[in-house]
Amino acid sequence: MSNPLQATRDSEHNLLIQERLDRKASQKRLVEIIIPYLGLVFIFVFFTISTNGRFLSPVNIENLINQSFGLTIIAVGALFVYAHSGKDMSIGATSGCGQLACASMLLAGQPVWLSIIVCIIVTMVAASMVAGISIKLNVPVFIGSMCVRTSFLGILQYVTLRGEVVVDYHKYSYMNNTMIKFFVIIAFVFIGIYLYRYTTFGKYNKAVGGNPATSTQAGVKNNKAILSAFLFMGFCVGVSAIFSFFRMGKVTGTTGSGTEFNIMIAMALGGVPMMGGDKTRFSSAIVGALSITFLGNGLQVMGLLPSVINGVKGLLFIIIIAISYDRSAGKLIS
Repeated sequence: MSNPLQATRDSEHNLLIQERLDRKASQKRLVEIIIPYLGLVFIFVFFTISTNGRFLSPVNIENLINQSFGLTIIAVGALFVYAHSGKDMSIGATSGCGQLACASMLLAGQPVWLSIIVCIIVTMVAASMVAGISIKLNVPVFIGSMCVRTSFLGILQYVTLRGEVVVDYHKYSYMNNTMIKFFVIIAFVFIGIYLYRYTTFGKYNKAVGGNPATSTQAGVKNNKAILSAFLFMGFCVGVSAIFSFFRMGKVTGTTGSGTEFNIMIAMALGGVPMMGGDKTRFSSAIVGALSITFLGNGLQVMGLLPSVINGVKGLLFIIIIAISYDRSAGKLIS
């Protein structure tokens, strides 16, 4: 016969063990949340000191605003894709083609508003193609995005083969106004927060990232959630492309190049789990976008060559993966 007293003691012992495990898990999660913020502060302080204040000069602050603007807008949209564990490598090429479409429309004498709409349509169509290839052919998003990236990059390089596509951006200086960018970025952040935290749009994508089979059983239409996330990201890429174009006034074969890698590193720096799920936080996208912007800008102010800067970013990404990869489970810690 079992001893009731011993069974009670075993139960209490198990409860104590579970409490300790829960406490350790909470502490670990708290550290994971705090580290990205500490990293952002460290980068900011380090470059402020190492550049003798040039990092905070009025000219460079304007550069920081312009550089973080486009990346932050894309990060807002990309977070919904990362929430369901998607990784789109076509962002840079589609942004370049969106800018190319905008420039072509303006050179053809079309109004600005129509050129902007066409730019956004191009990036949204590209994003829907990535989602479509992945869903219909049942292949990883990475493969679908590489197919789209190759196609759109080919279009961009072919059109610009004879030279840059240039417009007189001084005619559209109002599109490069800092106050306009400020209100646009604030609007995107608040809209993103609302969609991500308080609507089924954000909740469904987190559910798909957590467990696709369970989300299906719960009534979530996985494919619809994934397609919606890509369309929203495509819209964000289009808006970012518009402001990038009107800032530079030209399109080359490398326009938009590297944006997808900056987004991926930004997500890692911000603490976004690479497998998505309900632990994916909206603030991580913003912190990550600011961190990668400050890092790239600070290294540039220090006088490093672009190739060296890219090397530093790549090394940083390797370090993040090495720290955050759970080899026993075969997945990134989330």
